[in-house]
Amino acid sequence: MSTPRTMTLPDGVHPATLETDRGSFATLMAVPQIGTPLGTVLLVPGWTGSKEDFTPLVDHLCRYGWRTVAVDQRGQHETPGTAERTAYTLAELGADVVAMSKALGGYSQLVGHSFGGLVAREAVLTDPSVFSTITLLCSGPSAFTDEVTLQGLQMLAFGLDNLPIEQVYDLKLEHDVKNPGYVAPPEDIAAFLRKRFTANNPVSLAEITRRLLDAEDKTDRLAKTDVRKQVVYGASDDGWPITVQRAMADALGVEAQVVPDAGHSPAIEQPAATARILVDFFHDSSRFDNLV
Repeated sequence: MSTPRTMTLPDGVHPATLETDRGSFATLMAVPQIGTPLGTVLLVPGWTGSKEDFTPLVDHLCRYGWRTVAVDQRGQHETPGTAERTAYTLAELGADVVAMSKALGGYSQLVGHSFGGLVAREAVLTDPSVFSTITLLCSGPSAFTDEVTLQGLQMLAFGLDNLPIEQVYDLKLEHDVKNPGYVAPPEDIAAFLRKRFTANNPVSLAEITRRLLDAEDKTDRLAKTDVRKQVVYGASDDGWPITVQRAMADALGVEAQVVPDAGHSPAIEQPAATARILVDFFHDSSRFDNLV
């Protein structure tokens, strides 16, 4: 989960509903006001996250000339979700992202943050023809493997199955506060974090949590696609181990890019530096596409 630093949207960034053949998705969108957009960037958030995890990045990418769209996945925050557990497999979530890209005209520059990277990868494997690039941002190749993280995720999934989601959030917050590195956010941010978590469809959040327990490594399959790939992480990322992310980049045949002075949420912590890394990659991709 990323913690926004402000709830004020930058000028030009606005909420919008994206209609697709797989339903409606809540977004934050920005479109350059001068000239024709260079293309479309599609940003997919991670576990317990939302489109707001990208708010400053949406603004920066738009200023570089890209139409930029950050989404809530199905059942996440302001996008409705069903109570059917089978709706939240990686295959279903990936198909949603394919539909989003098609609704936006295709050829999207796809960026998946954390768990969103697993979904983005699934989308590319489902239909690579509607994506120009994929960036795995602070993401990993498969489920988590360390025992402490696994136990925490198992407990959260169990709680979501058996308790009101408001109570689950209170228990999670009680646990987080005991962390020596915990810093209480401002009152308005704290209110948003509670509202966002409890707005999730409980089945969606429980099943997404389980995907972090059972997702298989499909890096080799992604490597075989023609979609150009990028791996980016914060210098002090505490999600998937950095050694694991570097190994994933090696398997994809790319050099991992590091965002200085950032952890697991570089889109919020260092949006300007993150945007620069992304747009440099997008432009290189455009030149590559022109040569083939």
